[in-house]
This record gives sequence, structure tokens and C-alpha cells, in this order.
Amino acid sequence: MQAVAVEKHPPGKLVLHPGWVAFAALALALPMGALLFRQEARPELPVLAQLPQFSLVAEDGKPFGRDDLLGRVWIADFVFTSCADACPRLQAKMKKLQDRLVPLEQGGNIGLLSISVDPERDTPQKLKQYGDIFGARQGLWRSLTGEQKEVERTVVQGFHTAMAKIPREGADPHLEAFDIMHGERLVLVDRMGRIRGFYDADEPDKVLRDARLLTVGGRG
Repeated sequence: MQAVAVEKHPPGKLVLHPGWVAFAALALALPMGALLFRQEARPELPVLAQLPQFSLVAEDGKPFGRDDLLGRVWIADFVFTSCADACPRLQAKMKKLQDRLVPLEQGGNIGLLSISVDPERDTPQKLKQYGDIFGARQGLWRSLTGEQKEVERTVVQGFHTAMAKIPREGADPHLEAFDIMHGERLVLVDRMGRIRGFYDADEPDKVLRDARLLTVGGRG
């Protein structure tokens, strides 16, 4: 039996937990170029990283890898279905992005991607149900899960986004209780599987503008 994992966002005074130290270390996987990147108007978006090959499973139960991303611009986020705080907010913002896509973009120019950071519990069926709650359109907004190690490798080394499972202090020793930490920025991937930007989810205009720059006929 497992306790429900809930992402912590403690208000007020910062308490340094050893788990947060590990989480911060993972966050350093972000390329320095991304830290220096500014979203203000630029004629071209920098190439920050190339996604490696990966092997995950989509919400329809079919294999999904890097090659399935090619030919379309993607906006990705990282969530898990039992999260009660940050993840529903992220998914609601992704739904707003979906609603703003014009028919041509919905037809294949731009896609949305949600990757579970709790793959041991988030089955394809759970992800499908979770996507339905937020109005994910079939074929447009995809959700991925897979083996824990492969997901960690894909998220941390591929998308340069932190994720970590931290044992919960004071929990019943007979239960596997833990908190899941993960990055909350959106990642923009171009038609060739390259990362072109990291964005605050509260800045939909920026990520949508840059996604459109990368579509067929756009720059980059």
C-alpha cells in the first residue's frame, strides 16, 4: 500500500530538507544556455539541447519515442495524476493553450505533451482518464508514462527538467510514503526534436508565440 504523494509547497520560512538538496542538484541538469536565455524578441530561438532517443508508452497504450515527436512542434509539461496542487494548475494552463491553437495548428503543426513523473502508478489508462478530465483532444495532447528509470532518464537528461521521489519524514514505516518533486516549467521542442526554450506556465503568450515561430514556414 502506498500513501498518496502530494507535492509540497510550504509557505513562509524555508526549511532545508535533504530531499530538496537532491532535487536542486537535479535541477542543475538544465543547460547553462537555458539559464542565460531571455524570451524577449529575438530573430531566432537558440538550440538548447537535442532530445535523445527514448522509449515510453502513450495514453493509448502504444509505444512512443523521440521519433514520434519529429515533424511537429511540441509544448511539454511534467505532472502526475495524484498531485493535488501544482499539476492540476499546469494541466488547466495546457488546456488554455490547446484552446488557443488555430485549426491548422490543431491539425498537426503544434502538439501538447504531458509526461508523468510518477510512472509506477500512472498507467496509460490513468493518464487517459486524467487527460479526459482536462479536455485533452485525441492526437493533439499526448500523455506518456513508462518504466521508472526510462522516465527519469528522459525527463532529467532529455528534457533537462528536475524530478525526484523523496521519502516522507515521519511516515508510517510500513508504508512506502514519499513526495514527488518536479519542475513546473514548460519545454518547447521543435520539429527536429530539439529543445528551444523553457517557459513559465503563467506566460502562455511567449510559449505560443515561439511555438508558432518554429512551425512550417516559421523561423528556426
